[in-house]
Formats: sequence, structure tokens, C-alpha cells
Amino acid sequence: MRKVKILHCSDIHFDTPFKELSKEIANNCREELLETFKRIIDLTIEENVQVLFIAGDLFDNFTVNKTTLIFIINQLKRIKDKYIFIAPGNHDPYYEKSFYNMINWPSNVHIFTGKMSKKEINELGLVVYGAGFTKKYERETLINIEELDTSKINMMVLHGDISTKDAKNDYNPISLKDIRNSYMDYIALGHIHKFSGILKEENSYYAYSGCPQGRGFDEVGKKGVILGEVYKGGVDLKFIPINKREYIVKDIDISECDTYEDIKEKLLSILDEKDRLNNLFKITLTGNIKSHLYLDIKTLVEKLKNDYYFIKVLNKTTVEMNLDELANDYSIRGKFIKRMLEKLKEANEDEKEIINRALKIGLQSLSEEEVKLNDN
Repeated sequence: MRKVKILHCSDIHFDTPFKELSKEIANNCREELLETFKRIIDLTIEENVQVLFIAGDLFDNFTVNKTTLIFIINQLKRIKDKYIFIAPGNHDPYYEKSFYNMINWPSNVHIFTGKMSKKEINELGLVVYGAGFTKKYERETLINIEELDTSKINMMVLHGDISTKDAKNDYNPISLKDIRNSYMDYIALGHIHKFSGILKEENSYYAYSGCPQGRGFDEVGKKGVILGEVYKGGVDLKFIPINKREYIVKDIDISECDTYEDIKEKLLSILDEKDRLNNLFKITLTGNIKSHLYLDIKTLVEKLKNDYYFIKVLNKTTVEMNLDELANDYSIRGKFIKRMLEKLKEANEDEKEIINRALKIGLQSLSEEEVKLNDN
């Protein structure tokens, strides 16, 4: 049986700004995107891949360093014996002044520059279809196949967003009917930054590879590429993690902690050291903390910075107080609490959130502590 070995990747977003991170870490992460692309090329060579699919958003909008462009071309020159297909996406649409027109691409690279077209590779018995964004939004499906040679293996590379039923979106809305009626043996998709699994709609297989390296705390977990073989009527494909670092989000209850050192000890004890020193963490502190433990997040992060590659801490704790008992106190604090509790009894749900916030700020002020208007 004739088979074609492929590697499918997407959404690399070279030179993305990494706005959530410090300047130093952001610069490092941009460099690591280059390392990730090199690993993709290494894997293409090591696994004797015949066709490399890049399903859009190779670039991240309108800012790319010249050294990045040179790096990309130098890496692609390492695989001159492979077929490379690129389908521009919503972040890197193809137009006259796009980066796609600023690069002298190797002859084995084929970029789909607009409406659906095809490229035949006779030596592999393969036809590759594709289309590219030409502007930020493509509100109609780009899938449009007029003829199909069913004697050959048919594949497609495309950037777009699968829509359920007749729902529309701004990013090349692809329906399951479009996939079903394409009669493709495999469709390599980009746009969604999470691996979808290898999916099937009647006789057509399709998948999102996801991005190969996360770029924020909305992109947690393993990231990678899809590798394997496609043949007439079937696939043998698997997800290969390739990311250097992961974004990890955790909620940690610190109710039993009395001091900053207690909090630090708890965070270090329940998180693996290797993970802490290699990955990027967003920790949300929860629970009821003692009234004497006023949390200053900057102070806590300073204590933790040498134990993490990167850490962001959010404070969602509540202060453990017997407000009913304190309301009977004749102090200013007691009178303030009593008045606020009365307001809470009269408030609706939306008002209660505001009053509770005001109560927290007022108690901080009356305790002669720094007032924090933003828990983040």
C-alpha cells in the first residue's frame, strides 16, 4: 500500500511579544521559539518525513526580526529533499507586502496564496490542496474543491475554525459537512492551539496539531506536532510533544499557613522542583487566611523568585474573621463592620460583591495596613 509520511505543525507565531512575562523571560521565550522550529526540522530529518505541513500563523502579525527570517530559511534549506506546504493564517495573511513576499523561499516550499488550489506530486501519488488567508478575516469557507482524483492520496493544509452546524466565524468557518464532502484522506488544520486528537468525518481524517510551544497561561499542557503516515482511505498518525516549557496553572489553598515562610514551604513542597525551574507557573492562592497575615504579593514573589523559572501569583484568599463578634466591639472598626453587615442583609447579589470588597478594603485601612485595590 502506498503511504506518505508527514509532519504537521501550525501556529508557531515567531517573535510573539509574550506580554504576560518579564522582559528578560519574554526575550528568552522568543529565542526558544526558534529552538522549537529547529526541533521540528530535526524531527523531519530523523523520521524521514516526506511532506511538511505548516498550517498557518507562522508569523505573529506585523513584526518579525530580520534574523528570524534568515533563521527560518536556513532551517528549511536543511530539508531541500522534502516537500513543504504553507497555508497562511489570520495572523500572517498573504498579501503584497507580507513577510511571505519578503523571503526568497527554497524551491521545495509551496505557499498557498489565496483561493483553494492544488499541487500534484506524481512521485508520491499525492495531491495537496490548500488555501491561504489574504486578510485578517475570512468569513466564508475557503474549502472549494471542483475536481478530485480519487486514485491518488489527497491531503489538504488549511488555517481555519471549525463551526458547528451553520454557525459562522471570522476565521475561515469550516463545517463538518465541508470536511465530509472534501473526500480528503487527511486535512492538516491550524488556528486552534491545542491538539484535537485525530478526528474523522465519514472517510476524511482531520486534526489540529496545536501550537508547538505555549505562549501564555491560556495555552497550558504539552504542545507539539503530528507525525505519521497517510494512505488512501486511512492514517497512522500520533501526537509528538515538542515544547521546551509548559505553562501551568494551579490553585493552592493556604488556609493553614501563618507566615510567608509557611506559604513558601507549601508551594515548594507540593510542586516538583524540576517543573518549577523549567516551566512557567500561575498560582492562585485560595482559602481563609488568618487576620494577622496580610498578603503582599510582590513580597511573596520576591521570596519565591529563585525557586521558579517564572511565577505569577494571584490572591483569591479571604480573611478569617468572626465579623458578628467584631461588630459588637465599640471601636471604629466594630461600628464599621456592623454598618457593612447591615448593608449586606439588604443587598442583592450584585451589590453584595461590591460591599464585601469595600468591607475588605475598609478592614485593611482600619488595621493600618497598605490598602490593595487590586488583588492581582
